[in-house]
Amino acid sequence: MDRLRRSFRDSFRRRKDRVPESSKPHQWSADETAVRSATCTFAVKYLGCVEVFDSRGMQVCEEALKVLRVGSGSRRRPIRAVLHVSGDGLRVVEEETKGLIVDQTIEKVSFCAPDRNHERGFSYICRDGTTRR
Repeated sequence: MDRLRRSFRDSFRRRKDRVPESSKPHQWSADETAVRSATCTFAVKYLGCVEVFDSRGMQVCEEALKVLRVGSGSRRRPIRAVLHVSGDGLRVVEEETKGLIVDQTIEKVSFCAPDRNHERGFSYICRDGTTRR
């Protein structure tokens, strides 16, 4: 009986908060080094860009992705590209021709979000360099 009482008492004692694995700094140190040295790259399929009217929010990003996926009647194929991430900005370069698709400074990016509907999808919101929108 004493052992049972001790087990209940131990289970109700305050435990240290468990830190999830994803927030531990050692797990992301290689990525941080790659971003700082401008060698962080990802193979992506570029869907395009669309104007949004809010500067942040998961819902805004999801609506923009929905518009890009469905399209307005004409179904465009995604462009195979490489996303380069650095401390200065984001750059998307077409895989075959090495043509520059997007070159965005990091200061103009206001929000970035994963797509909740597609495991490998993500989007970001930024100001356009020429129109300042």
